Amino acid sequence: MKRTIFLLAAVSALALTSCRPQSDDLLSYGQNDVQAFYDANNSFAGEFKTFWTAINENYGIWDYEESFGTDWDAVYRTYLPKFEELDKRKNKVTDDELKDLYQQITDTLHDGHLSMAIKNLHTGKYINLNPNTRRVERERWQEWEDLSNNRTDLHLYLTPEAGAYQVKEYDAASSNTIVYALIDTTLTHAVQAVDAYIAMVDAAGGPNSTNDSVYAAAQLLKTDAEEILTIMHTASNAILTSWKSVIVGKYKKIYDKYAFVGKQTGVTILPVEGELNEDILGSIEYALFDGNIAYMRLGGFGLTLHFDSAYQTKDSASMYFAYQQAVKRTWQRWFDAIQVHHKAGDLGGIIIDVRHNSGGAVPDYQWVVGALLPSGGWHSHTLRMKNGIGRLDYGPLTPFNMQTYKGEHEVINDRPIVVLANCKSISMAENTTYGVKAQPNGCFIGTRTYGGLSALAPDPENYSDNYSGAFGVSGVTPVYGYVPKFIGLYPNENGDSRIVEGYGFEPDIECPLDVNLWQTQGRDNQLEKAVDYIHAK
Repeated sequence: MKRTIFLLAAVSALALTSCRPQSDDLLSYGQNDVQAFYDANNSFAGEFKTFWTAINENYGIWDYEESFGTDWDAVYRTYLPKFEELDKRKNKVTDDELKDLYQQITDTLHDGHLSMAIKNLHTGKYINLNPNTRRVERERWQEWEDLSNNRTDLHLYLTPEAGAYQVKEYDAASSNTIVYALIDTTLTHAVQAVDAYIAMVDAAGGPNSTNDSVYAAAQLLKTDAEEILTIMHTASNAILTSWKSVIVGKYKKIYDKYAFVGKQTGVTILPVEGELNEDILGSIEYALFDGNIAYMRLGGFGLTLHFDSAYQTKDSASMYFAYQQAVKRTWQRWFDAIQVHHKAGDLGGIIIDVRHNSGGAVPDYQWVVGALLPSGGWHSHTLRMKNGIGRLDYGPLTPFNMQTYKGEHEVINDRPIVVLANCKSISMAENTTYGVKAQPNGCFIGTRTYGGLSALAPDPENYSDNYSGAFGVSGVTPVYGYVPKFIGLYPNENGDSRIVEGYGFEPDIECPLDVNLWQTQGRDNQLEKAVDYIHAK
């Protein structure tokens, strides 16, 4: 039991050795507390009680929820009988039924990072609950769908025909590009090797007792490889980006399934390096638009993992090493362009693009907005931490300073800085958006952000110290949940602190994506709006 009081240890020990399923002690919903999850393993009503109590004791914004009219006690009174009825039913409770009930409850909650997994005791499967994603989909469905595959191809702006939007310099790094190049090359060679092997066997009279199993497996390898190659050669870049995990998963199955075939057919199937597959940055792009406007787009926040020597790979022959070098080069070109043109007095402005960015590492701030601000940190907002099982048990408010660039650099306080964001800009992408929006020379163009501003625990499984992180064990306990460690309070126009969970930040200039323009001409009206804004300054 991770969270316990030493003086109660003897009493707890007596209770644990008795026949009672639960003791009278305060239960811990830490991941190894068997008693806390006892009833949840035996009935839907018990599972609901565990869920309700765990959220009741650990959720960090009950005061905020009350402002929306949420009555958590009324939720208990209303829904417990519904779960008790499920226990009385003779027919099986379906996953959809159970999910619908829990969604009715969690749809009222606003924490943007809250996630839950509840086990269906009848089917053994887990239902997953992400209340804020459902809220964004429900309230901003058309925008959410329009953005699903939009990744602007900056190559369109590399041509003279782009006019005022012409890109004069361009650089990029993408883990997707490297992974797909590996998969494409490996599977293409595999198909060729299999064809050669099959032709050789056929020429020798066909498969026999010594090679029939390899011959059959080689044909299956070819079929599976061609399926992946077809997807990669016909899908758009946007789809390939969103399907990366699916394609890599299919490729890994080929790697695992057909390793023995390679020895017989000459097929060499190289593994995808784990660091590439798990990279949270994904991609970075730099462009210098006409008028010396320095643009950077981030797929996620993982720059620190590439810049900090503690995380850098030492294997100079690996693809991940090549990717890390490309990431550093791309960022450096953006940073250097700002330094050179600002010193020369001809910097037009800066654009930071965090659309479709789901967040990542907080220290990345120093390389992005922090690279434009004075060294020594910037007071961004205030944090509040849950500090007890009472709904309103909070620790003292703590000022939060974002890291800024420590080295010598130009402070950009006299040229416009624009951030592009949308409803798929989440967490660190939103803090970056706010970091620009809060500057006197900053402007947020796009649409309202996602609304996931709470700060996550560095080790979410370490539940015990502050009533946050994970309760339960994913895939083990019937109830598993994740609640953030800190809640962010951000100044409003009047200087008062406010919570914006489940809502996000509103743009200074509202500019929805022109889907038709993007689909028919490949143009990005939000990006062009940012360039126009800077040119007008």
